[in-house]
Amino acid sequence: MRSQAYIYHSGVKCLCFRVGWGIALLMLSLFFVGCGKPGNSANNYTNSIVTITSLNDNQPFQSDVLTDGYATDDVITAKLQCDFRAADDDPTAPDGPSVFDTIIFHSYHVGHQRSDGGANPSDFTAGLTLSVAPDSEAEVNVVIVRAFDKNRSPLEELRDDGEIFTTTTLTLYGQDGYGNDIAVSASLAISFANFPDE
Repeated sequence: MRSQAYIYHSGVKCLCFRVGWGIALLMLSLFFVGCGKPGNSANNYTNSIVTITSLNDNQPFQSDVLTDGYATDDVITAKLQCDFRAADDDPTAPDGPSVFDTIIFHSYHVGHQRSDGGANPSDFTAGLTLSVAPDSEAEVNVVIVRAFDKNRSPLEELRDDGEIFTTTTLTLYGQDGYGNDIAVSASLAISFANFPDE
């Protein structure tokens, strides 16, 4: 009798173990079904439109390759505007913006293009954190010329003499609340030289 009770108990234990694993696998599969972009996959695009409204207050920038004998980072301010675009053609769309229409920027890229076709200062990518809600404005300070690059060609040669001009493009990278990639760009004219220190 004792061994039969033990066998019965083991069978119950084994059955519970199998049911437990089955529930765990079911929960895990339901979890992964919910992964991905929220909402209807045909409509999971933000209704926000982000533009860079100004770089350096829309003024050309002078990059001094030596300031008081030192190479320093050049920092400018980028101003952005986020407008909400109502989806009039979709009757199921909400009346206003949602949390998914907030744009979060995580990095930026700077690329220089010389006007004379010579060697360009190095391009670079850096991180940032900027959140822009629908129907709002924001600004962020970014390094547009690194001190590191002022110690390398072609900027290093300007310490003695000369000037070069570039069209510099700033591109901000981020995502909307649905996980879609977002990129916005704007350009700035920069002159590089060893300008007189005041």
